[in-house]
Amino acid sequence: MDISRLSPRQREILRAVVRDYVLTAEPVGSRTLSRKYDLGLSAATIRNELSDLEEEGLLRQPHTSAGRVPSDSGYRVFVDSLMERATLPVDKQALIESLDTQCQDLEELLHQTARLTAVLSGCTAVVRPPRQRGSRIRTVSVVPIGEAEVLLVLVTTAGAVSHSVVNLRSAASPEEVALLSNFLNAQLRDRPLDALTYRTMREVTAQMERYQAHLEDLLGRLLTQTETFSRVIVSNTAVLAQQPEFSESAKVSPILAFLEREAEMAELMDHMVEAEPVNVQIRIGHESAVPDLAECSVVTATYSVDGAAAGEIAVLGPTRLDYSAAVAAVEAMADRLTRLLGGRGLT
Repeated sequence: MDISRLSPRQREILRAVVRDYVLTAEPVGSRTLSRKYDLGLSAATIRNELSDLEEEGLLRQPHTSAGRVPSDSGYRVFVDSLMERATLPVDKQALIESLDTQCQDLEELLHQTARLTAVLSGCTAVVRPPRQRGSRIRTVSVVPIGEAEVLLVLVTTAGAVSHSVVNLRSAASPEEVALLSNFLNAQLRDRPLDALTYRTMREVTAQMERYQAHLEDLLGRLLTQTETFSRVIVSNTAVLAQQPEFSESAKVSPILAFLEREAEMAELMDHMVEAEPVNVQIRIGHESAVPDLAECSVVTATYSVDGAAAGEIAVLGPTRLDYSAAVAAVEAMADRLTRLLGGRGLT
């Protein structure tokens, strides 16, 4: 909607309705607005303006005798034209700076980022690991750390590093582990990540039957490691059930189920980024085109690695969201993660 169609006092009334509903989760009436906000208008005048805003599709009335609540369109006008940008308090900025600068494990850093974003925003947080589109395997290394225990390290051409401890089915000498490492590296180097499949595993193991059991252990784990590159990390889903809108399990269950379907959450974040290449994206209610999120809003910010957009940090909550605080939280966390990932080669 063109904001110029609204008079200055209609804009102030819409802003006040959104603010009050975000704080209270209760429909907002004319008497509440005249009492709590310095609008300089009578309750009767406010009531007429509320009716006009409802006709414009910016407000709706849940019940005949109730006050108004913002519609998705009303939230959109608020976010685009009426919202005042918030700055994080000093104590919350200090929390962001406390994000573990010594952490050398990418997945743990992303989990820390999700937890802290949830704390800062008071919403459910989602963090997307750096994308690996078009990435190939640069190296595969196997390092002995025990008689039947090795460290498996995968490095991609995009600079992502993943490692995990693998328990072999039987003991292997350092020489055998070195042979396995060299063989895997020779067989897998420069293969696209998405070409690492169970069929690949069978083809490779067929060439080295003597070490088939060891190779199955290692290649099986490699498959799960590459899957982590397409995962999303979700934190604080419990807060959704605490929202008045979702107090009934029938309303919150579909949302929680959607968050468990990581591929669909990742696809939504992809669509948001591709639709409009700006740092912060906001999808309100039906704008996400995901039926399970029809009563939710998603706010995302993009973080970068080596100057290129790599992944997203998002918060998800009811459409009755403190959008200003949510934007401030994801922007600050994305900036912090960008600085932490810059040139560090995190694993």
